[in-house]
Amino acid sequence: MAKEHKNAPIICAVITGIALAGAGIGIWKSMPLIIALSIIPAIVYEIYRTQGVFTTLASWLALIVTIAALYVIYKNTMIDIAPYISKFMTLPVNTKLIPVAYVAPVVLVIIAVFLFKQTAGIYTRWLALVILLTSVALFYSLDPSFIKNLLSTPQVQQNIKEGVKRGIRNIH
Repeated sequence: MAKEHKNAPIICAVITGIALAGAGIGIWKSMPLIIALSIIPAIVYEIYRTQGVFTTLASWLALIVTIAALYVIYKNTMIDIAPYISKFMTLPVNTKLIPVAYVAPVVLVIIAVFLFKQTAGIYTRWLALVILLTSVALFYSLDPSFIKNLLSTPQVQQNIKEGVKRGIRNIH
C-alpha cells in the first residue's frame, strides 16, 4: 500500500531546500561535511517512503554510506588507489593517495540512480534526484581539481569521444 502523501510535496520541498543550501554552502566554504549532513534528511525520508525490499535496502545502504562518509571526511582518511585503478586507466600525475571519502559520493550516485529507476512514486523519485545531485556536489567539494584531472586523461577523453559517436549513431 502506498504511503500517505498529503504532506509529501511540502516535506520534499523542504528537504530539497536543505540539500541545496547544504550543497551551496559546502561548496562555497569548501566544507564537504555540510553537504554530507544535508543529504541525510533526503535519505531518511526515502527510507520511510520506499516499500520494496531492494529499494528499502538501497535506502538504508545510502544512510550507512553517508554516515561512513561523515566519519572518513572528518578523519581525512586516505587510500592508495594506484594498485586498484591502474589496471583500467592511466592515472594523472601525482594521483596516488586520495581520500577514502571519494568513494561515498560515487556509491551514493549509483544508489540514487538505482532508486530513481526502481521506484514508481513521484516523491521517491524526487528524493532520489536530490540524493543524486547532492552526491555530485559532495564529490565536487572534496576536490574540484580531481574531476578535472580525471576527465582530462587521454584514455577518458577517448572513451568520451567514442561514447558520443555511439550515441549519435543510435539517434539516427
